[in-house]
Amino acid sequence: MGKTACFTGHRPNKLGGYNGERAVKIQDGIFNSLTSAIQKAVESGFDAFISGGALGVDQIAAEAVLYVKPKYPNIKLIIAKPFPSQSNRWPKNTQIEFEDLCSRADEVIDVSDDPFSPEKMQIRNEWMVDKSAAVIAVYNGGGGGTNNCVKYAQKTFKPILLINPYTLIEKWQLPSKHTW
Repeated sequence: MGKTACFTGHRPNKLGGYNGERAVKIQDGIFNSLTSAIQKAVESGFDAFISGGALGVDQIAAEAVLYVKPKYPNIKLIIAKPFPSQSNRWPKNTQIEFEDLCSRADEVIDVSDDPFSPEKMQIRNEWMVDKSAAVIAVYNGGGGGTNNCVKYAQKTFKPILLINPYTLIEKWQLPSKHTW
């Protein structure tokens, strides 16, 4: 059995928006960076990847795992939803896209029960980090849920691959020396 990595990252509002040329350019760059990071991880013994399923980086990361899966058919995509009705408040088209994404995952886990409450996002993030040997974070250094997840990963001494969403520069933040 290999190792697990999880993803954390920003929502579309911090990635150029929900549509438009700038959003597509930023989000395509993130997809390409994540695809490369996933391939390096697989070649280093990782065989499972956890995505929180939220709009933005979580879904881009899940699609990147599915994109490399034909080359590495033994890897698993796990979607860790904070609660069953996660997508109920989203626009209908994004709900349909999320249902499709979940249907292509190897496993979908509801970390907490309904109903919605904000702290369940952090409970889900901590669950993902606790189940992982490393964290891949698309992170601009600002506040919010991604920041909270990165801080938790730091507290638990997990290696973190930080990817700047705008420059795509990668930097390891390590509790000890580590490379892919």
